[in-house]
Amino acid sequence: MKIRVTPLMRILQGGCSLCRQSSTVTSTSGEDRSSSMDRKNIFKSVKPDVDMNHILNNTDAIARNIQQRKGDADVHKVVTLWKELKQLKEKLQSSGGVGLSGSNFQVSKDSLTAQVLETEQLLLEQVCALPNDTHPDTPMNESDEPRLVEEIGVKRKFDFPIKDHAQLGENLNIIRTKHLGHITGHRSYYLRGAGAQLERALVKYTLERLVKRHNFKLISVPDIVKANVFEGCGMRTEGLHTQVYKLNPAYHPGNLCLAGTAEVGLAGYLMNRTFHVDELPLRLAAVSRCFRAETTHSSEARGLFRVHQFTKVEMFGVTSGESSNESDDFFKEIVAIQRNLFADLGLHFQILDMPAHDLGSPAYRKYDVEAWMPGRDSYGEISSASNCTDYQSRRLRIKYRTDGNSDSVYAHTLNGTACAVPRLIIAILENYQDKDGSVRIPDVLQPYMFGQKVITRPVRGHLHHTRL
Repeated sequence: MKIRVTPLMRILQGGCSLCRQSSTVTSTSGEDRSSSMDRKNIFKSVKPDVDMNHILNNTDAIARNIQQRKGDADVHKVVTLWKELKQLKEKLQSSGGVGLSGSNFQVSKDSLTAQVLETEQLLLEQVCALPNDTHPDTPMNESDEPRLVEEIGVKRKFDFPIKDHAQLGENLNIIRTKHLGHITGHRSYYLRGAGAQLERALVKYTLERLVKRHNFKLISVPDIVKANVFEGCGMRTEGLHTQVYKLNPAYHPGNLCLAGTAEVGLAGYLMNRTFHVDELPLRLAAVSRCFRAETTHSSEARGLFRVHQFTKVEMFGVTSGESSNESDDFFKEIVAIQRNLFADLGLHFQILDMPAHDLGSPAYRKYDVEAWMPGRDSYGEISSASNCTDYQSRRLRIKYRTDGNSDSVYAHTLNGTACAVPRLIIAILENYQDKDGSVRIPDVLQPYMFGQKVITRPVRGHLHHTRL
């Protein structure tokens, strides 16, 4: 749901009006704190501006949106807690001690204060769980499949038995995924020789396009980010289904996590900032290592498809919302960039408009890009793009202002994957393989491969040799 600011709802912006609480996460000494205390500290920093009038007047519509998105938020609980909190605050303000004196009055007031703080915390957690609105063109029904937006290229036909990327990588001695239990555990890998060069080539190719053609500004982001930034982006750091790695607070206090995408670091870079409308849109790009606690035990676990750590190039955009079309237009721009990047790699892929039940909480609309992977005999996701409107900016306080207007307005944020290295390596190896087991390198990557055009089997212990 789109959250609008109004004077009615100030409860979530600075704690109880009678007992102000700090709105920042503070590090303690090396003491081990409970997960519940961590959770409370996280939410103290993630306080979205909320229009309770909007929620009260549209409760059923918001509930339907949550149901369509298969979310676990409860807008009716939000309304109940809101009413309870109002009553408690009125009680606290009017607790002039009628019928009470001395210690009895203090006990009553302390008890009410504790109830206010507890209810306030519960309300904050429930509000933060509410998802964004959903684009009206998004497929809405639970049974809906993604809608095909466009199909690019054609499937390559092979006249020989094909291998998947894991077989190819092993035979070419450029990927190692086996016998790593004593080093890194499962879902890890080494890229060697031409495999490592291919990773660098994909990153350089992507960055050159983004920076030179599309005027993106390159930023280097940290891999370790506080949990409140994740939560502000709409990514949960607690619970059974989180993919976030958390550092042990006994040794690393401060609710620190390993970033699963550069989106978190880029969003954090913009926290608490107000831009002039003329500075927008912002076009930011970052190369980062991404850490994800993947848990699937399906066939996708083979090879590079689902791994715990990988390199990715991320696009991040910030637009105004003056005409309500700016973020839609930028979303189309991101998708067009992705389309051109993957088309010029010579891949066959499809662009999908994802249904409501496949959207994460921040996304107003999301497109996935799936490339044909012959070794899997199916499509595999290589990229996605999301328009998050003002969902993240209201939690991270990213604003803009216009001339002649003293009030600042919440910006819209967007993100899109420009290059997820392992997935693109899969698509390239499987689509560019030849009968002799070699793999041709796409033309656009050859300038970044030191002139190498083909990856062939190693000879006499060498990792690879080049056929020019």
